[in-house]
Amino acid sequence: MVFERRAERGKPPVEPVTLKILVAGGFGVGKTTMVGAVSEIRPLRTEEVLTEAGRPIDDTDGVEGKRTTTVAMDFGRI
Repeated sequence: MVFERRAERGKPPVEPVTLKILVAGGFGVGKTTMVGAVSEIRPLRTEEVLTEAGRPIDDTDGVEGKRTTTVAMDFGRI
């Protein structure tokens, strides 16, 4: 993420600041949706179909319609 700051009168312009933002949270809370909503590029996604193997680990209460999960990370740019 790049933020540009205005130069004060008589001073040279300030270089943009580059930031990396980590979005973390529990299963099914909307991390992938948030990255997709704010990214200026098509996000890199690592979505895979949920399987029975994950049933004892991933609590789908409240997100019963969820059919995929992120297996590594999502990457976007703003």
